[in-house]
Amino acid sequence: MAVYYLLRVARQLEIGKYIWKNQIGSQSQKLIYGRGSPETDFTPLNANGDLAQNYYGALPTTIYSDFSEVYALNPDIDSTALMIYVSSWLLNYMIMLNQSAGLRRKESEVLNGTLSFLIPFLSRGINYLLSRDVDGDGLLEQNYNEDWMDTVLRDGKIVYSQACWLLGLSSFAKLLYNMNEDKKAKGLLSKACELIDSIEAKMWSEKNTCYMDVNSDRTICDGSTDILYQDTIFYLFAITEQFPDMIPVSSENLNIQSYSQITRNRELSNIVNNAEKVQERMIMSLQSLKDRVWLRDIPLITEKPLQKTGPWILQAHEYHNYTHWPWITAIELLTRFRCGQINECNILLSNLFRNNGGSKNGKDKIFYEWVDPSTMAGGGAYPFRTGVSAYRLAAFEIISNHTV
Repeated sequence: MAVYYLLRVARQLEIGKYIWKNQIGSQSQKLIYGRGSPETDFTPLNANGDLAQNYYGALPTTIYSDFSEVYALNPDIDSTALMIYVSSWLLNYMIMLNQSAGLRRKESEVLNGTLSFLIPFLSRGINYLLSRDVDGDGLLEQNYNEDWMDTVLRDGKIVYSQACWLLGLSSFAKLLYNMNEDKKAKGLLSKACELIDSIEAKMWSEKNTCYMDVNSDRTICDGSTDILYQDTIFYLFAITEQFPDMIPVSSENLNIQSYSQITRNRELSNIVNNAEKVQERMIMSLQSLKDRVWLRDIPLITEKPLQKTGPWILQAHEYHNYTHWPWITAIELLTRFRCGQINECNILLSNLFRNNGGSKNGKDKIFYEWVDPSTMAGGGAYPFRTGVSAYRLAAFEIISNHTV
């Protein structure tokens, strides 16, 4: 059975290898940038040698057959960070299988070969992301449209992007621990804890009782003109995923099979400062999301319509502007489940699936890219693979770990 799972993971990593082979600086393919940046008038430009060197180690936004594209002025932070996280997760799982089942020589060679191939790519990705902390405060800075919301003109220090960085940084540290690279692992884990400290110090808003973005013209969240985005849930998800001892819940009905259990089971929360305060803030932030982002018990991606978008002008209830995004909601569902908010999970599921029925074309709305909350009509790609994957992950964990 262990060999079967190893081969399945190895096949998944083959896809990862293809993506990492297109890491900027690892190939000589043509590279364009700027189509989503106001600084280039939303015009695609060729990335010359010097500019491409600044991108060294990042993943492009899109990989085509004969060229790659960086959508905005700089590579998206989340693209590189999340691929580091996923790749590290799969490699950690392979190591766990080897340690628990004692793989045969052939399978061990597959594992060792995969590690040898991918580690340099992951390391370059980590180094690139470290360079995005321009002012040295532990938080990564970005310009417009340098994350998944490619029409929302938000810049500065974005909660969602920090969360993706936390996932990538801490999961790669766990991988290094499992490879007995303790010195390097401790250095990265220290960076992860510094990142949490910086998020808590600069991105928590007492006025709004939630985590909020810090715009480029400010150094700390003051709660004056901020808007709450649903994707801030990713920070809470990252905490529950990588620091499970900090989950603010104690329930006999929950048996969270945490990702950390496939590593050396270190008590990571012991090195996080003010863990109890973080737990309290997580609960308050979940409540703020429910109070401000949920519309008729259906979460929207923004708490109110955006007044300005680009490069496309979006009306309310269109694409990223005040719409429901199933894939982010699946992450919110999973996070609330981990935090013991079963009632909220029931509300989410009952409302989403009640509104999902009776579709004239027979399509499941939760598998659309986005949904117009005023009509509950699906929009964008169908089926949206990210949404399908997110709901699958959430459903698997909830079904596996919710005992009655």
